[in-house]
Amino acid sequence: MNLVIRPVHDIFLEEVVFPAFALGVVDAGSGLAKLLESVADERVAWLLGQVLDRTVGGSFFGLVDDEWLELVHVLLFSEWERRRDGWHVAREHAGYAGEYELALHVALMLQDPSYPYADGRAAERFRDEWLGKVIRSGPVALVAGIWDPFPTFPPDQVLVTVGRSTYAPPENLAIADWSYRPSHAVQSWARRLDEQLRSLLGRERARLGPLSLRESDELLAYWSGQLPEAPALSVAFSGLGPTAGGWVREVGELSRLVRTAAAAHHGLTSLVTREGGQVSDVEPEAAPGRW
Repeated sequence: MNLVIRPVHDIFLEEVVFPAFALGVVDAGSGLAKLLESVADERVAWLLGQVLDRTVGGSFFGLVDDEWLELVHVLLFSEWERRRDGWHVAREHAGYAGEYELALHVALMLQDPSYPYADGRAAERFRDEWLGKVIRSGPVALVAGIWDPFPTFPPDQVLVTVGRSTYAPPENLAIADWSYRPSHAVQSWARRLDEQLRSLLGRERARLGPLSLRESDELLAYWSGQLPEAPALSVAFSGLGPTAGGWVREVGELSRLVRTAAAAHHGLTSLVTREGGQVSDVEPEAAPGRW
């Protein structure tokens, strides 16, 4: 699977989109009409009208055509601004795109000091057990499609790409192919980020033992956003061996995304797609790094 994470305007999602989704998973026509009340963007309003004209009953789950997929993508992944006549699309931010398992791996490296990242088999067992516990905090849960707070609608009824689907109100548990975190959660992640990066580097120094990690200062500067490019590694930096440079860059890109989203007071949305597939079937093929 591939993963895309993008900054989003959380006020637009929470005040406009999510209430419409809550209606639309019961009655698609009502949800689309509610969106039309607030959206003034010409292209999006046209798409809403087109989909609404073809909607004869049922929920959002039955909508699978290209115009619906484009509409959902624009609603969830674009930057929106409120003007006098309503909400308009302002831009689409560059985000993070990469291979899902690698993104989960580096997120766990940052978030959980007990994660045995240098041992491939132990790391795989840890990931399986971690997901079984359904821990809902931090970037790892966002990558895994776990919602926090619990949404007022089943997100898997709005958009499906690979088929992750859990919606259990009694347990306050929702897991889907896409997920969301508000700006205050992203800002909380950003406040802990420097400490987490230093901790990761410290664990790597301890793992390497007598070997000198000469590039450690440059590496920390890159992860902290002070250097634009990762330094060349003089030793195999982890159990991933020759691919170490790849995950070092992934740590830097994921950290950069959290930092820049927090500074702009943005939330984040994530979406997984099939390997080699396209985001919502309308986006370019996901590729590692910034996007």
